[in-house]
Amino acid sequence: MSSKSRTVLSISQKVPPETNPTAIRSSKTLKYLPKDWQIHVLSGNKEATLDQAHIHFARSWYPGKLLRFIRGIKFGKLLDWLVWPDEDIFWLLPAVFKGINVIKTYDIDLIIVFLKPYSAGLIGILLKWLTGKPLVINVCEPSTCDDLYAVFPTKLHYYLNRWLEDIYVRQSDAIVYVSQLSLEQVCSRQTKEQHSKFHLIRGGADPQDFQGIIGSNAVSNDFKIVFTGGMTGWEEFLNFPNQSVIKKLRHAWMNWGRYFNVNVNPASSSPIFIGRAIKQVVAQNPDWAGKIKLKIYGNKFESASAVLKDQDLSDVVTVTGPVPYSDALQKLQSANLLFMPLPDRLDGTPGDRISLKTYEYLMTDRPILAAVPPGENRNYLSDKPGVHLVNPFDVKAMAQVLEQLMAKHMVGETLVVDRVETQRKISYSRRGDELATLILDVLHKADDGKSLTGPLVMGTTNISGQR
Repeated sequence: MSSKSRTVLSISQKVPPETNPTAIRSSKTLKYLPKDWQIHVLSGNKEATLDQAHIHFARSWYPGKLLRFIRGIKFGKLLDWLVWPDEDIFWLLPAVFKGINVIKTYDIDLIIVFLKPYSAGLIGILLKWLTGKPLVINVCEPSTCDDLYAVFPTKLHYYLNRWLEDIYVRQSDAIVYVSQLSLEQVCSRQTKEQHSKFHLIRGGADPQDFQGIIGSNAVSNDFKIVFTGGMTGWEEFLNFPNQSVIKKLRHAWMNWGRYFNVNVNPASSSPIFIGRAIKQVVAQNPDWAGKIKLKIYGNKFESASAVLKDQDLSDVVTVTGPVPYSDALQKLQSANLLFMPLPDRLDGTPGDRISLKTYEYLMTDRPILAAVPPGENRNYLSDKPGVHLVNPFDVKAMAQVLEQLMAKHMVGETLVVDRVETQRKISYSRRGDELATLILDVLHKADDGKSLTGPLVMGTTNISGQR
């Protein structure tokens, strides 16, 4: 196939300076496409920036005042019902108009859409219909991933989301998932003719983000456990006062008609159980009192201190608000142990979610304690070096891991983990190779007037370079 320069239009509403998972994945993957490719990014963020990419801004027609008024009079539930698939649907038309102009002006070869928002996929489909350009859809977080989205406004909305995901498969030339289980679940609903469109390109981490970050291996009796990000599950431990009749009626109204696709218990993604494990270890080893602490960076839950006080964990768990992304990475490398919890699934079925935090943690040389349920995240971590897997509510197992690592730490034994090979595999430079290979294959089949005929073996073509 031709090695000539390609011109790609990325529909990426979420890009830096935003730091959500979709913004990180889209910017990092595009960064490592071949250096001689021309990358154009269509974004709804006026402050969007991406090195060596051409940014095109389209302002959303979002009726902010109207929607705020509706919420202000306590009718936000109507918005849940009527605004679908998400509030970014108001970006659709301006993005299509701008996208057509960009495609014609810069002779775009291919369109790639990074979801979410999920409505962005409709932009890609319309642009494909109107311009004839091939389309790749990259699903960072499936709207039907029940680990992330277990509750829908109504059962109809659940089936609408499934229908939309199926439409994206049929209308795209290739569709990318980050989770093997997600890919398999969606693929199982499709006809055999659609199966060859599915490709797995996992998340990753950028080694350049970790350059210059020096791990703290200083001799100290303190043992610091670190979690970065917005930890959830706090609400499960709040003590609510007796509510008035009006508040009870409003709560019933807001929950009326909601459809629960799967029951998850967010309590396990809180710091409560690891905090109890720390307490248990200290009770068995009194000399370690005050030495083992969990530090949470990036938490936004306003009542965190109240929850910790009520659970008698204030002395072993400290919470800090949002910090810059670079600072968060520094915190990871300064830890003695990294902690990653996920919500438990009450029915015991495997979940298809895999957290972006997984790759960021693996890019360090620190041991990891992962309290995750059966499913994609646990499967992926099962063979990774220095990872201790426990069930989400298993305080005893957490305590055993903590005691084992703390004992080594106290006698000066290193806890550093060799992950050089793992880090090479999860680097975004490799993800850029994988995406470039897929794009070239789609373009090759489009030039031949053929559809994709088989799955690609990702990462076999070394054609990347930092943009």
